[in-house]
Amino acid sequence: MVKIYCAPCAKSSGSATVYALLEYAFLIEHGGSIPKIKKTPNGKPYFPKRLDIHFSLSHTKTHVLCALSGDPVGVDIESRRRISKRAESFFISPCENSLFHPLDLWVLKESYLKLKGWTLPSVRTMRFSREGDRIFAPDASVLSKLYHIAGCHAAASTTGNTLPDSIELVPSSVLPIIGSSDFP
Repeated sequence: MVKIYCAPCAKSSGSATVYALLEYAFLIEHGGSIPKIKKTPNGKPYFPKRLDIHFSLSHTKTHVLCALSGDPVGVDIESRRRISKRAESFFISPCENSLFHPLDLWVLKESYLKLKGWTLPSVRTMRFSREGDRIFAPDASVLSKLYHIAGCHAAASTTGNTLPDSIELVPSSVLPIIGSSDFP
């Protein structure tokens, strides 16, 4: 089962805060401290000694997002902003443009990239579609969902059977204090 946590953060502390949120989420879900983190050649983080636990992290100017799951998972969060027409033309097809808000599509594609462990150039060829609230990822075995959090757009993608209906909001005051040497 996928659990997604979100916390507010100061603009300059995104990386440290997202790892503090991971530490908090790991403690809540699995007890104890997070295992050592390594990254794949494409930069996807994982726990080499706990391959049964998957996670994904994202941060923006105002919030951090963390997902933990027994299945592969990817998440993304972005602060509300305008996306340039040039950027839109890079990652949005005309069909997608009629179905999604540009930032919704951005976070969907980023969460999918993180799930797969792919790099940004892959975004040009992937296509999402939807019927009402149901979102169809480029790969039929992937489940994707949109979330909206105070001034942000967020998404999660998983190869598991379900995604949560909501994200657990965590006050930053409960997050552990960690130093920059504590995360990769």
